[in-house]
Amino acid sequence: MNLRRLAESVALPLLAIVVALVAGGLVMASSGLAPLDGFGAILYGALGTPSRLGAALNKSIPLILAGLAVALPLRCGLLNIGGEGQIYMGGLAATLVAINVQGLPWAVHMPLVVLAGFAGGALWAAIPGWLRARLKMNELITTIMLNYVAFWIVSYLVHGVMKDPAGSGYPWSVEFPATASLPILLPAYRVHLGLALALAAALVAHFGLWHTVFGLEVRMAGDGPELARLAGIKVERTLVAAMAIGGGLAGLAGMAEIAGVQHRLSDFFSSNYGFDAITVAMVAGGNPLGVILAGLFFGVLRTGADSASRAAGMPASISSIIQAVALLFLVAGRSPVLVRALARRQTERKVHVRDTQPSTAVN
Repeated sequence: MNLRRLAESVALPLLAIVVALVAGGLVMASSGLAPLDGFGAILYGALGTPSRLGAALNKSIPLILAGLAVALPLRCGLLNIGGEGQIYMGGLAATLVAINVQGLPWAVHMPLVVLAGFAGGALWAAIPGWLRARLKMNELITTIMLNYVAFWIVSYLVHGVMKDPAGSGYPWSVEFPATASLPILLPAYRVHLGLALALAAALVAHFGLWHTVFGLEVRMAGDGPELARLAGIKVERTLVAAMAIGGGLAGLAGMAEIAGVQHRLSDFFSSNYGFDAITVAMVAGGNPLGVILAGLFFGVLRTGADSASRAAGMPASISSIIQAVALLFLVAGRSPVLVRALARRQTERKVHVRDTQPSTAVN
């Protein structure tokens, strides 16, 4: 990627964030709150103390992992909006292993919980991947439908057979044992090991996309399925694999949220991380390394906005508004109609400049 293309790929996400922040400032002003004071409250609420910074980093972990779950299939021409359901199924699978497999040391039990979380999300995402590859069913429809199915499966279980009998009536599972919990990575900030897992997943995804045969197949299938088939790539198999791996990463997000923060399964343990991950992946342009930065940004925004809404009376929905405007601007900026219009306008400008230049030909 040359410097010009790199600048163009970075410019639109940055501009989208700026526009979204301006929109957030207008919402604050309409609520009688000075925008600078509001953004100051957000920054202090997320970064003002070690515990708040730790909370922001912990919120960034599922956003990074679920953002990767959108970014990887996106490179293959798929839009995975089923991250929320994959988070729930990953959390469910991790919980089943955590509370039913007993007597193992942490060095064995914890990896099994991680693998279960990945497998739960991967299997759930493989369903719409297979439906798209074999039956040509639109993955937008199947993934969003499976979100609701996954949520209600978890809700049914935690209200029924998985409900903690000593839980004072609350719909949640028994607490994770210490051998199945993610340890604290940064004690001063209360950040758990999931942060290292998320960063490692992003680095592996970046390496896999750009330095492996499978990554080349994913990118070729996304750029042009017919050309990929001519090159000998099994496009259908690649679609299913990309979707499954993406779902596995979302499953890790569910595992990390439960094993690192909540320590028990409930039916509302994911606060729309799967849907916010769409914005994270779009802002990152489908780049795994960019997902890290976007996930951290929206993690800080989430934490700061929640804190500021309690301390400064700022609208609690301000972070959602900023994310929505950023996503809307990105979608509009990358729409084929607008791209073609801008390209045509640029071509017309070049022709106009060429035709208006004085001729240097000698008669």
